[in-house]
Amino acid sequence: MTTHRSLATFATLATAGIALIGSAGVANASPQDDAYLAALRGVGLSWTPGTQAGLIQEAHDVCYNLTWGWTPQRIANDLEARLGAQGVTAAEAATMVNSAHRIYCPGNVCDAPTLCT
Repeated sequence: MTTHRSLATFATLATAGIALIGSAGVANASPQDDAYLAALRGVGLSWTPGTQAGLIQEAHDVCYNLTWGWTPQRIANDLEARLGAQGVTAAEAATMVNSAHRIYCPGNVCDAPTLCT
C-alpha cells in the first residue's frame, strides 16, 4: 500500500510542472477525471488535497505516450524512474498507467495485458 507521503510528493512535483492547469482545472473536473481519481483511491492510493491536477495530467500523458508507441510497461518504468525517489513504487506506477488507459484512452493499443485491462 502506498504512503500518503509518496503520492503527495509526486502530485506536488507534477503540479509544479504543469502550473498552467492549476486548481481551476480540477474544479471543472470531467467525469473521466473523477473516475480516474476514484480508481486510484480504490486501490489505496492517496495524495494531498489540491494536487489532483498533477495526477490528471500524468494520466493524459499516459495516453499521449501510448499514441506515440510507448508500451504500457515503458510508461510505468518511466513513471517509477522519475518518481521512485519520492516513494512511488512499480506497482503504483502500473496502477496509474492501467487506470489512465482504461478511463481516458481505452481505444489505444495495449500490448501488455498485465498492465492494461
